[in-house]
Amino acid sequence: MFKNFSPLLLAASLLLLAAPPNLHAGFGNDAFEDDPKLRQEDNLDWPEVEFPSAEVRGRGFKAGESFEYRAQWGWFRKAGRIAFSTEESDDPDQPALIVKTETASAGMIRKFYPMTLVATTFLDAENWRMLRNETKGKVRSEESSTVTLFDFERDLMNYEDILEPEYSHIRELPYDCPVDYSSAFLQLRGMDLAVGGTYPIFVSTKGKFYYAVLQVMEIEELDTDIGEVECFRLEPISSFPVSKVFREGGKMAVWITTDERRIPVRFDVKTSVGNASIRLEEYKLADE
Repeated sequence: MFKNFSPLLLAASLLLLAAPPNLHAGFGNDAFEDDPKLRQEDNLDWPEVEFPSAEVRGRGFKAGESFEYRAQWGWFRKAGRIAFSTEESDDPDQPALIVKTETASAGMIRKFYPMTLVATTFLDAENWRMLRNETKGKVRSEESSTVTLFDFERDLMNYEDILEPEYSHIRELPYDCPVDYSSAFLQLRGMDLAVGGTYPIFVSTKGKFYYAVLQVMEIEELDTDIGEVECFRLEPISSFPVSKVFREGGKMAVWITTDERRIPVRFDVKTSVGNASIRLEEYKLADE
């Protein structure tokens, strides 16, 4: 069920596993994302897009920061935990920022669905795009391990499934600024957010590509674990190809504080069997 899931979506899906057994039928990856076993078409007609400059795309990233969230659904306030952290790479030949995402089930859910997942992304600290992504995880007894490499001189992505090599493949890059899901949401922190503004992102995940546009729908006051904060609420308004992650109509939303800290405090996904929510509990900023 969880093979090669992204950390954010895996945390959200954990919440829904707490649903009664009669809701489990037909539910799994398909509620959040396309079947990871199906390879995306190579001949898609990608739209022409003008992305923000590398300088703007990189403003949301700073080394030495961390954000810790709890995943909740219904009565299960602590069904899982997810944490982002950033640090500088120690490779002197390649300036890079490392974005590490750790996800684990928690509480009663962990007794039935023990899960851990660690994803490590190396971002080019000059062009602010993904150089390498490594993901390792275990759900119950099922293990997963993948490595994704990017060759920007030849505009190629090499996706390698270590445990199931038949799913490995090489693809041409439609755009030259890919990031993973976690980095995409951190990247939004550096954008000039304003109500009505639109913000393109390009995500690479499990050997697939998604181009999405998020829009600031309004400013909301949220009562959070770090206090009452004013936030931009962003929702996807388009996606190519059609994505179950970036779904329109209020089925997915991200909240980022309006102050200069630009803290991502909440991420929600609505599905047919309930609403999953990932909410900030603790954070550490580089300049605090």
